[in-house]
Amino acid sequence: MDNTIQGIVLQSIRYGDTSLIVKVYTRSLGLRSYMVKGAFNRNSKSRAALFQNLHLINYVEAGKPNKGSLGYLKDVQLTTIYQSIPFVMNKSAILMYVSELLSKTLTEQEQNEPLYDFIAKSLLWLDLVEQDYANFPLFFTLELTRHLGFYPKANHENGYCFDMMEGSFVHDMPVHPYCFEAEKAWLLSQLLNVSIDEACRLPLRVSQRQELLDGLIMFMRLHAPVMNDFHSHEVLKTVLE
Repeated sequence: MDNTIQGIVLQSIRYGDTSLIVKVYTRSLGLRSYMVKGAFNRNSKSRAALFQNLHLINYVEAGKPNKGSLGYLKDVQLTTIYQSIPFVMNKSAILMYVSELLSKTLTEQEQNEPLYDFIAKSLLWLDLVEQDYANFPLFFTLELTRHLGFYPKANHENGYCFDMMEGSFVHDMPVHPYCFEAEKAWLLSQLLNVSIDEACRLPLRVSQRQELLDGLIMFMRLHAPVMNDFHSHEVLKTVLE
């Protein structure tokens, strides 16, 4: 029986002089954490370079994680070697954003194959596309809310605003400040239920893209409290001007 596990590296933290603690989001097992001993040793089969954020890997569990203890892995291989993401500054900034977004939100996730496939396919798309990807963070964030269970309701009508607390478009501005006024609400509606290619072809000014991203981060914070300490979108806004 094939016991190979598909995973996406969410985070790796150096432990001691030569080891790593690695958090991996897997297709078949959900979120797993492992100790990688000797990752910085020259002759290690599980080198630290394999565990960079959002690397797509295959591996075998050598010891299963238990409550309060880390597991171990072996036979680690990259399933994809990114061709452009490490070498294009804007793509690297997007990867940093996606990495922090996933690390903040996928904290206690069980197995969710559709979510895993969405993340992996989106990363491969970003690596292959050569232009028109500035809206990628908007699309990715919105689609992530779908998998987390609070995707905006697609009930937009002309002149409606978007109530972030309710996650739906409404006729009247709410009394609280967590909303998109009519113009930004219309732009948001154009990003709903479209493909990644359609979303990234939507013509947005830099200011519109930045305001939408700020709003979506607030929307995430309202529905996923672990998002409170989140910073990479500020860097992202500067490189995607």
